[in-house]
Amino acid sequence: MKKKHDWSQFKLKIEVNRPVSTLFKAWTDGKLISKWFTVKAVIEPKRNGRIYFEWLAGDKMEARVVSIVKNKSFTFPFGSKGERVTVKFKKEGKGTICELHQYNMQLTPQSKWNMHRGCIQGWTFFLVNLKSYLEHEIDLRSHNPKKSYRQDFINS
Repeated sequence: MKKKHDWSQFKLKIEVNRPVSTLFKAWTDGKLISKWFTVKAVIEPKRNGRIYFEWLAGDKMEARVVSIVKNKSFTFPFGSKGERVTVKFKKEGKGTICELHQYNMQLTPQSKWNMHRGCIQGWTFFLVNLKSYLEHEIDLRSHNPKKSYRQDFINS
């Protein structure tokens, strides 16, 4: 029997050849997250701490940290209808497995397209950019607002 796809969530994993503490900081320090994910960010790394993200195309998000356990996990809202992201960090060999779980996504046809498909595509790029930045100090984003996700570019 074929398993039915769960459109309400997805998980992505990437191995990064850096210590857990480095990855945790890259996700929870506003200056570092702006090097690979946003163009501007403020993060107060504590439960109910402020999160402010701004992206290349001008989109902004303000939220509060849902939960945070140093060097273990970071949970924050990601979407306007109760969607959340939990990032977990696990030491493996000399590196770290970074697992991103996005969940509580709506099941309307538009949400399936915008949130599920769109976020998988976006997070895949940004997880690769996180690895590129932390391992090689190379940011793969375009930094050109005319070539952003608003124009269907994945590198923004």
